[in-house]
Amino acid sequence: MQPDYRDHLRRQIDFLQRSADAFDAGYIHEAVRIATTIRVLIHNTASSVSLLKHLNAMTISLLSSCDAPSQNALQYIGLAVQQLKNDGSTIKATYAPLLDGPVKIYVPVSKWWDMIVYVLHPGVRLSRRKIILTAANKDGGAHVDSKLTPEYEALARPGSVGYFMSSVGGTTNVRPLTDAHYVAVRQMAYELLNSPELLTCR
Repeated sequence: MQPDYRDHLRRQIDFLQRSADAFDAGYIHEAVRIATTIRVLIHNTASSVSLLKHLNAMTISLLSSCDAPSQNALQYIGLAVQQLKNDGSTIKATYAPLLDGPVKIYVPVSKWWDMIVYVLHPGVRLSRRKIILTAANKDGGAHVDSKLTPEYEALARPGSVGYFMSSVGGTTNVRPLTDAHYVAVRQMAYELLNSPELLTCR
């Protein structure tokens, strides 16, 4: 029986939305399931065909919520933002996905997939592809590996994208920003869920 690829796409988009909602509710490890869904949608190998390729949709445009950094960028954070939340008694810093940020450009699937979205330093540049495949293939999305890629480990390390400093009563507190790898994956889910050409393939 011929698979109904449009039905499969509707199912994967539903998975993506449910996992995004769970992440936003505080279940940040849902990011690895987001990564697995994105891999199913986009990643092609010699032995595996992506859902978009089955649908002859590899030339559609996807939303990118960041520009690509310059080749000589020393540092670049493309998919997230530091936020300060004040509940009246304390100020809490969080590292969160951009979601509906200022940049909205539409690029072909291949460019979206391979675009550099993080530069931690000149020797560590991460594309969406590198982040998603490591999360899905090594960090528990579809498989758990004893070793992650060095670039992904660097992004996952507390403080990889900076620190939050606060001063209370003359004492300065420094706290590393964390979970940058999961935040990046959540922002990619936002991009796909807000890509009109992808949604009309359903």
